[in-house]
Amino acid sequence: MSINTLHRALRCRVARNGDDAGIAMIFVVCIIMMMTALATTSLAFALQGQPQAKRDQNWAAALTAAQAGVADYVSRLNKSDAYARSVDCANIALKGPKAGTNTCGWTNLTPAGWANADETGDTVGQFHYDVSTATLYRDGAVLLNSTGRVNGVTRTIQVRVSRGGSTQFLYYTDFEDADPANTVAYPGGATQDCGGSGASLAKYWYQGRSGCAEIQFAGSDVLDGQVHFNDTPLMSNAGGTRPRFLQGFETADFNCTAALGKGDASGVGTSAGQGKCWRTGSSAYPYVGTNGAGPALALTLPDNSDQFATFPGCVYTGDTRIRFKSDGTMDVWNTTSAGTSLLGPGTPAGTNCGTDTLFVPGPGGAPTAPQNVPVPNDMVIYVKNTGSSAVCNPGQVVNGSASGSSSGDIIPLPSSTSADGSSATKTYAADVTFFNPSSLTTTYTQSWSKASGSWLPTSASSPAVTPTGDAHQATFDCGQGNAYVEGTVKGRVTVGAQNNVIVTDDLLIDGTAVGAPASGSTLVGLVASNSVAVYHPVTRASSSLNGPTVAKTAGSNTATCPSTQTTTPSSGGTSLTCTYVYTRTASSTYSDLLATNLNRYVYASIQTLQHSFWVNSYNKGNDLGNLVVRGSIAQKWRGAVGTSGGTGFAKDYGYDSRLQFAAPPYFPQWTNATWGAKTTGELTPQYKTG
Repeated sequence: MSINTLHRALRCRVARNGDDAGIAMIFVVCIIMMMTALATTSLAFALQGQPQAKRDQNWAAALTAAQAGVADYVSRLNKSDAYARSVDCANIALKGPKAGTNTCGWTNLTPAGWANADETGDTVGQFHYDVSTATLYRDGAVLLNSTGRVNGVTRTIQVRVSRGGSTQFLYYTDFEDADPANTVAYPGGATQDCGGSGASLAKYWYQGRSGCAEIQFAGSDVLDGQVHFNDTPLMSNAGGTRPRFLQGFETADFNCTAALGKGDASGVGTSAGQGKCWRTGSSAYPYVGTNGAGPALALTLPDNSDQFATFPGCVYTGDTRIRFKSDGTMDVWNTTSAGTSLLGPGTPAGTNCGTDTLFVPGPGGAPTAPQNVPVPNDMVIYVKNTGSSAVCNPGQVVNGSASGSSSGDIIPLPSSTSADGSSATKTYAADVTFFNPSSLTTTYTQSWSKASGSWLPTSASSPAVTPTGDAHQATFDCGQGNAYVEGTVKGRVTVGAQNNVIVTDDLLIDGTAVGAPASGSTLVGLVASNSVAVYHPVTRASSSLNGPTVAKTAGSNTATCPSTQTTTPSSGGTSLTCTYVYTRTASSTYSDLLATNLNRYVYASIQTLQHSFWVNSYNKGNDLGNLVVRGSIAQKWRGAVGTSGGTGFAKDYGYDSRLQFAAPPYFPQWTNATWGAKTTGELTPQYKTG
């Protein structure tokens, strides 16, 4: 019935003939007409809406089918990490015009293949997916476009699939005790429990280790981001009230539960978490916010440092100083790359990493002017070992204005006094990171002869200086393959080192004000096979000079040796040879060589595959301010950055939220994590069928 019929029915009214029976009959007829009209109209509306409802149902079901495609591909990756590296001809969902290089005979004219979203058939939809592995090696991710279709309706979603890595956490440590390579913490060497016999035999705190140098979170430390410990952390109130984990933390200590680690009304952990989520013996309960402290499975870092030499980008041999510039370039100092290839395998043609023949030593072995080259965007900078090493001479890494830098930019810094306190010509590095002996013994041999009644010096040996008890870490010797970095980066790059990465000044990113949250497209990674260290040069005072002790060489005649090698003999004989020995003993007083009470800013994702992120001479000198990291930190062992006694830095660590969606180029991923969809978005429907 039409709308007009309904209108006429509604105008039905009672006739005025006075016949009650007729009136009743008219009422009945009118009611029947109105009910029929209403039913017919409702049916018409229902018939008109049914196609739309069906389309809505298919639209929702197509999305479900696309999601089923994602689940299917992820499950295949979790069965084999290598699944993404070739095209599986047996997988009908991969068949199609965008399958890429394959052995299946599929071309850009091949129709898309569709897999059923359910084992019962195509009644609940089908899916097809296209895979891009363009970023698989660069950032460990696969880009998956999955299309679902149901009754001719298609929907397409794009998903970034990866296993994830340390960049998903602001802070990650495997072991919470000091690095066994830390000679300050272990002057006599670390025991097996502490990693002295290798990480495979080291113990976590909850496994009952003993005799290790345990590092604590101080009362002034602030960590704003997700934090993961494979170990159990130690908390202290030193320097403040309590450590603050603004987003809580998780630990692989099996004694910890979410209930035990829950904070009180103020977000502070309670006694229930003591000895379970954080250690017995902690002098403060940590602030854990609303997230609390909770349990997690252990996560393992891979040691793939040897692979960085195989990635595209710039490769330098021997100690390399890099100063990044906000225009997208970098100044590079190096003295040992001549005759080597500066380009890593697979580096795009036209990439400029400098001219190898110019990376040669200048006067005194120090570098001369740097080479300015573009930052290798979306690639790596790798610094490798020369194969031989020795203690660095002052200025060997960079030598101030002689190296085309500022006059005070000298690494290592020179000693302010001669090696023996008198006339020695050899100087050593003042910074104890590079040279830290308990004493120096300097030996001279001087000969004289008498002619016409006068003594004349005839020969003298160069002073031989022998250090005793040199406690510096040999990994900082020159030739080991250390990268020294600072400046403002523009671009996406990871700096990798076969040994250490040393941050010599602020490391900032283009477009982000100092101290502000990271923003823009620039991403920086620092990956070291050994450690990532923050440069903190400290010198050691020395006591008064002892000596010289003087001895006449056997065979000399009756003349007496003078008191110093610069004094002429006074009597007797015609020839004389004497040996002079000076001894200078170092004191226990240390002082900073750079300004104190400053903040150091590092905008980077930091990962140390075998050791730690730490501060050179963290236990010497004065309070240095805050170590401000905006990015992520992952380390094998806990690195010390300061002490409760007021030396070194306090921690101010904040997560770079951009790392949820991207990672620096070729950044390592977990070895024991599963693949999963990290980010999802919907695209314009592909492979439309109608």
